[in-house]
Amino acid sequence: MFFDYVLVVILSILAGAWTIPTGITFGLDPLGVYLAAVLGAVVWAGIVLIAGGRGRDALFERYLPGTDERVRESRAGDILERWGVWGLAVIGGLLLGPTITLAAALVLGVERRRFAAWYIVSTLVLFAVLTAFWSAVL
Repeated sequence: MFFDYVLVVILSILAGAWTIPTGITFGLDPLGVYLAAVLGAVVWAGIVLIAGGRGRDALFERYLPGTDERVRESRAGDILERWGVWGLAVIGGLLLGPTITLAAALVLGVERRRFAAWYIVSTLVLFAVLTAFWSAVL
């Protein structure tokens, strides 16, 4: 049973919120699925934002000078400007999954601490709502 939840943690890194209906469908306890999915998403966010942020800064400074300005002037930069950091964290975390959302945040150069706070809060709340929904439906 323990390894089932380990698989949910790993799957949450790749699929994010889609892990919840998958775990519940396979007969796992909804609370356990929620905790495992949140754990996977939040731990992965910490790893990517800490290691990826430092790597991004070094890469852009050393090998790709001026890229920050070009990225901010792109369509993705317009979306970030319109919806802000919270929009990227909430909508991206729900629809795109953790890996794509975190990569977008790094490329767009958002403030990592602020983004992490929004991402964690939105993950806790949205995953709870989705767990309640999928528990009732399935």
